[in-house]
Order: sequence, then C-alpha cells, then structure tokens
Amino acid sequence: MKSRLISSAMALPLVLAGIFMGGIWFSLIIIFGAVVSAYELARITGGNIQKKPLISAILSGLLVALVQIYDSYLLGLPRFNIELSSIILPVVLLSFICISILILLIWGRDRKLGIFTCVVSSVSYTGGLLSFAVLVRNSEHGLGWIVLLSLIVWANDTGSYITGKAVGKTPFFPTVSPNKTLEGALGGYVCGLATAIAGGLLLTRFGFTALGLYSLMTLGIIFVVLAQTGDLFESALKRRANIKDSGSIMPGHGGALDRLDSIVLAFPVLYYFAQ
Repeated sequence: MKSRLISSAMALPLVLAGIFMGGIWFSLIIIFGAVVSAYELARITGGNIQKKPLISAILSGLLVALVQIYDSYLLGLPRFNIELSSIILPVVLLSFICISILILLIWGRDRKLGIFTCVVSSVSYTGGLLSFAVLVRNSEHGLGWIVLLSLIVWANDTGSYITGKAVGKTPFFPTVSPNKTLEGALGGYVCGLATAIAGGLLLTRFGFTALGLYSLMTLGIIFVVLAQTGDLFESALKRRANIKDSGSIMPGHGGALDRLDSIVLAFPVLYYFAQ
C-alpha cells in the first residue's frame, strides 16, 4: 500500500499538469505512456528478446510525436487541406489499430509473435490509440473532453473495485479474469454513468464542454463499456502469457499498460464524438 501511494503521489501531479497545460506538455506525457506500454506489450506477446520491445517502444513514441507535429502543422494550412488531412489521419490510425487488435486476438499462449507482427501490433495498439488522445486534446474543448473521460474511467474502476470487494460473488468472465465479478462490473457501470452525468453537467456549466443530458448519458454508457472491455482484453493477454502485471514501472500499480487499459479504447470514439 505504501509503495502504491508513493507511486501515485509522484505520477499524478505530472499527469494532471500535462493534461491542463496541453500542447507539447500533454504530448510528452502521452509519448512516455506509448513508449512504456508498447515495450510491455511487446514483451508479453513477443517474449523477452530485447530487440522486439525496444523497437516497439521507439516506434510507438515516434508515432505519437509525428501525430502531434502533423496535427499542429495543420493549423497553418488552408482550411480545405485541414479538412482533407483531418479525415485521412484518423482513418489511417484506425486501420492500424484494427490490424493490431486482430493480431492480438489470434495470438495464442503456445507461441510467440514474430518480430514483424509483434512490433506492428504493439506499436499500432498503444501508439495508435494514444495518438487519438493527442488529437482530442488539441481539439476545441479538448481539456474538458480529456477530464470528462478520465473521470468516467476512474469512477468505473473505483466503483468496480469497491463493489466487487463488498458484495461481489458472481464470477464475471472467470476464464479471463477470475477476480472480477458481475456485481463489481455493475457497480462500475453505475458509478461511471453517474459521474458522466454529474461531471459532464458541471464541466458544461463552467464552459469546458457543451453537452446535454442525453449526450452525457450516451457517452457514459459507451465509455464504461469500452473501459471494461479494454480491461478484460488486457487481462486476456496477460493470462495467455501467464503473468500478473504488464510491468513494474509503477510499484503497487503494475505497468503502464495496466494503468491505460481502461481508457485507450475510448480515445478514438471520443475523437469522433468531439468533431
């Protein structure tokens, strides 16, 4: 518990500062997350051969950095080019993400991915999904969008944990994550939806977003489902690899991928919702 609190006390102020400052500072936080999580994912799926994780980490960080540069450069282009390029970039990223998910879904415990498929899936899943976080933060009301999503995911995770510990009895996908319960999932769903409505209305009241009740309910439902799906997806990958945590960069919390699994799938959806 002590190491967990120390890790949170060190990491949380940096993350919050990056979110609120935006621009290159937010991108640096996201690049760091992409580098570490890609390294961890490559080790999970490709074994401990050093060149796979290192190549994946470098390319994932470069992908996010290039998206930040590309998106910032668009601000100086004629409007027609901005609209055209803004369509192409997300489609390319989504294509890579879909490919990575397909690769990871067919990956089995009995074999490790080859260097090409390992690098492609690791970079596309981590760097591709996290690149959408940069695009969202650079958009209008970007700060409000990121804060709202973070609150929903945090409420889901906290609600799931507390409810599961208190009244959890019914297994929820026991073959993937034996410790998760149906009661915990429902508790996370209720907390996430309530936070989406309350937090969203408050953010709208102070001008950080411009959302009505119906939109907030829709976002709450979608983001909680994606948060729980992302968590289960990473749990399945770790179970196939027979490991408990994706890494150890945050003592008491596990790896970067363990911290990001509940939020990454929501970034592309949030990007299109924000347009």
